[in-house]
Amino acid sequence: MDEQELVKKALTDREAFGEIVDIYYREVLGYIYKRTFDKELSKDLAQETFLKALKYLSSYKGRSQFIFWLLKIATNVINEHYRKEINENRFIKKYEDTHSADTTILPGEDVDYKVIHKYIKLLAPIEQTVLTLIFYEHRSLKGVALITNYRESSVRKVYYRALKNLKQKLENDGYNF
Repeated sequence: MDEQELVKKALTDREAFGEIVDIYYREVLGYIYKRTFDKELSKDLAQETFLKALKYLSSYKGRSQFIFWLLKIATNVINEHYRKEINENRFIKKYEDTHSADTTILPGEDVDYKVIHKYIKLLAPIEQTVLTLIFYEHRSLKGVALITNYRESSVRKVYYRALKNLKQKLENDGYNF
């Protein structure tokens, strides 16, 4: 059964939706983990993503691959989670003192991705999404455009702006390139 048939079947059959979860869960969970670096939170947000997917399954029009639609929902769930966290003023406290004593990053040197991730989380949500999809999920600009509903040229601009902002935040905290 192809993807479109499975989605149609899942509209009326919960077992078919279970197949969808089985097929896409690891990819969705992996994407969310790369945005949160928190296993338990990632599992919770993945569950919320699939619940929303089930609720809005009838709105899937099949214009793109189903995984892109799921990742778009996951992106919205993640962004909503961080908006709530910011509003509760826990975000800044949770990520204070994030860098190590040696703040020189040389080309070709191993980078502490948890440190980079903490700085990515300080960027605007769309910048976080674009960087995560390109660096961690290895999506093309076209794939990112489908997930975010941005034009490919806009994704490229967001990507370069995000890199510039990320570098600036790292340099402001003493990291050298």
